[in-house]
Amino acid sequence: MPDAELQLAARAARGDSAALEVLYRRHVNRVWRYARLRTHSRDDAAEIVQETFLRVTRSIAQFKGQSTFTTWLFAVARSVAIELARREGRNRALIDRSAVLRLVPRIRKGEGSIPDQETREAVRRALSQLPGAKRDVVVLCELSGLSVKEAAGVLQWSESRVKVTLFRARRDLRDRLKEYVAGKPARSLRDKES
Repeated sequence: MPDAELQLAARAARGDSAALEVLYRRHVNRVWRYARLRTHSRDDAAEIVQETFLRVTRSIAQFKGQSTFTTWLFAVARSVAIELARREGRNRALIDRSAVLRLVPRIRKGEGSIPDQETREAVRRALSQLPGAKRDVVVLCELSGLSVKEAAGVLQWSESRVKVTLFRARRDLRDRLKEYVAGKPARSLRDKES
């Protein structure tokens, strides 16, 4: 953890509301993006962000710096998102369509090309069909921008487990989207689903 952030967290733990405000401003957009990717709902994302930072405020004294503040924060956000999904009876987190734009070039051969709406929708569907652990790793590493080490901390896994799961998730996505990866017409995937 950067020394400055560790110092901010320590000050916040001692009741310094200005330090807590700085931490909030540094991380609120990333937590918001993560929540939107998990829920596909502005209202649910807002609830996750609010509850995450309420929990951080209440439990900052428990943060001992054994991981980065970011890792700890995302673990809290993930926990809140899971609780919200359970409370609302959802089985799968939905993926924000705009986030798919960042993932498509990683699985398409024609990197640099802007995917069409149908391709983005196919990727979103494929992502939402991944089992929970694979989906979580893709959302954390590929779409939320966390490092493998940070994702490992959030998930309480080893880094190697995150790397293996991410590799397998990418492979599964490529398999589910082979028509798109090969550059074939988008409608061939839709025809197979009918």
